[in-house]
Amino acid sequence: MTDEFIDDNEDYRYLNPKLQRNLTVTIVRNDFPIQGRIFTIKESQTENEFINIHEQQNPNPRLQRRFTLIIFGNRVSVTVTKRASVVRQWISRIQSRNRYKVTKGSLVVGLGVQWRPPNTHKVATLQLCVGSQCLIFHICRSNSIPLNLREFVSDENVTFVGVRNHGDAEMLQRDYKLKVKHVLELGYVAGYKGFSMERLASLILGFDGVKKIESVGRSDWDQRELCEEQVQYACVDAYISFEIGKKLNAWKYV
Repeated sequence: MTDEFIDDNEDYRYLNPKLQRNLTVTIVRNDFPIQGRIFTIKESQTENEFINIHEQQNPNPRLQRRFTLIIFGNRVSVTVTKRASVVRQWISRIQSRNRYKVTKGSLVVGLGVQWRPPNTHKVATLQLCVGSQCLIFHICRSNSIPLNLREFVSDENVTFVGVRNHGDAEMLQRDYKLKVKHVLELGYVAGYKGFSMERLASLILGFDGVKKIESVGRSDWDQRELCEEQVQYACVDAYISFEIGKKLNAWKYV
């Protein structure tokens, strides 16, 4: 166990509550009692020490679940859904907020997919990230795919990026007839072909310590509800891809 003292004024709200045990202690200094909080964090669960996840309260979790991730100090809002209507709204917001970049052909989108091994299984999730907004579409649990998602991924003015993503576009086409027009592998673009996301994040973004936990990556992504570890894994994958793609001006390589 590793103990860390956190002052009462510290903003600890976004630490993953599953990974912490909250204690209150009293310290006597010059006969004056001072109270403080101690968080005890399980080492086995803190592989990504600069990444924390917090699920937001949601009045309608059957429609969507919302999370906040803090990734190396950057706050990312995550929407997890099976519903085509939520996906449609998310895509519309992204297109509206980035209309100028779409017109210029400079919009970069982090893209990733997850499936239950082996890869002969259908794609279970499609994750997209633009800026601080991330969507995890539990596509294998959805009854339909919105038209504007099909149009978005096939837009020649949008560049989708990922790491070691050679088969992602083919799997989306195979399983859901989703045709991704422009998809780039960031290691190739950066001149580090074959490098892992962890190494690229360190070299290009200065994000040292990112770890993609193999047991999570190989877990059951078809299950009815994604667990927090899966949400974090999928979001980090798409967010890091977006940040690297933006840093490299990836749209210039299509």
